[in-house]
Amino acid sequence: MSELLRLAHYGFTYPQRRQPALSDVSLTIRSGEFWVLCGASGCGKTTLLRQLKPALRPHGASEGEIWFDGRLLSQLSEREQASEIGFVLQSPEEQTVTDKVWHELAFGLESLGYDTPAIRRRVAEMASFFGIESWFHRDVAELSGGQKQRISIARALAKHSPILVLDDSTSALDMETEHEIQQTLNALRDTTKIIIAHRISAVRHADEIIYLADGKIAERGTHEELLAKKGLYYDTYMAQYGALAMSSAPAGEPSPAACC
Repeated sequence: MSELLRLAHYGFTYPQRRQPALSDVSLTIRSGEFWVLCGASGCGKTTLLRQLKPALRPHGASEGEIWFDGRLLSQLSEREQASEIGFVLQSPEEQTVTDKVWHELAFGLESLGYDTPAIRRRVAEMASFFGIESWFHRDVAELSGGQKQRISIARALAKHSPILVLDDSTSALDMETEHEIQQTLNALRDTTKIIIAHRISAVRHADEIIYLADGKIAERGTHEELLAKKGLYYDTYMAQYGALAMSSAPAGEPSPAACC
């Protein structure tokens, strides 16, 4: 797999704050990999993800470099950033821009100037993949939170972006809906995925888990590797699972409780 995204000694500080929100973050993500960010509230997870989408980057001072597909991220045009990096916010309400489901799916493609046949083809592909063909003429406002989030992810993927970033996009969903969305994401073998996750069902299959603490990478590895280290990730896992994690989960399967 080829390198798709690289952060080199990256740091970020918000205006009028002395303490950096991110400090000396270095990582390399390859095409098709699935990465998860976790850690306590305020540790820098959302700040880090928003550095990957210049249009969403907060004001502040940065240091270090971010490379995307062999180029500095800052050198990508606005159109390239929009088409190459799919980004789904925590609340679908923040990204809903039209009234009907079919138009919501088509909106990003229209903004990028795709012709009508290409838009229809890609919208049909995503609707089929997500099983939402029957929703086409429904009002977005009538959908549940989970359904709206499914639309947000489908819209991002309709652009065929090589990378999909989910900024805590499933934490407010019920467990069943989150599981369904996670199953859909797992089927996207060729798409690189970076997400903030809170439940172990989303974490345990990641190629790499980054545990942030005070804006720094405190631990990294797979779910099994981090549990074996018995560090911060292990402590968080045990604090939320306790004896239940050791006794009630079927062999090889996690309990459905929240994790990180």
